[in-house]
Amino acid sequence: MGTITWVGILIIVAIAAFFIGAFVTKKQFKQDELEHQVEQANNALEQYRQDVADHLASTGKLVSKMKDNYDQLLNHVEETNKLLLTDKKQHPNEPFFSKETTEQLQHSLQDRQSDRSNAEAQPADYVVGETGLFAGSNKVSEHSKAS
Repeated sequence: MGTITWVGILIIVAIAAFFIGAFVTKKQFKQDELEHQVEQANNALEQYRQDVADHLASTGKLVSKMKDNYDQLLNHVEETNKLLLTDKKQHPNEPFFSKETTEQLQHSLQDRQSDRSNAEAQPADYVVGETGLFAGSNKVSEHSKAS
């Protein structure tokens, strides 16, 4: 075997090594890319799980808060029912309105009763003589006539 044969074999081996290396490198690149995609998918899945866990925790807090508010409302309604359904005989001297309100109501009733007695009287516009805005109209007329 001569030198040319060795050089030919060397060239064939180099070309074969080049194609085998390119194929192996291409396969390794695809494998690295797939591993990177798997890692991204795992990170996304873990983030989604964390988001769901956070959402469930906040939902639990809101439900707990809503239950507390409902319990407070229920207690308030029960207390109100107790106050409204208590026997009136237990508190006979307790007035429905405060003292000031009762006085205002009585004063208002007295005013209305006095207004009813004046209801039969003639309105102020038809009173005999000069009253209100028309009291000085003759003076103006006389003053107008004089000038």
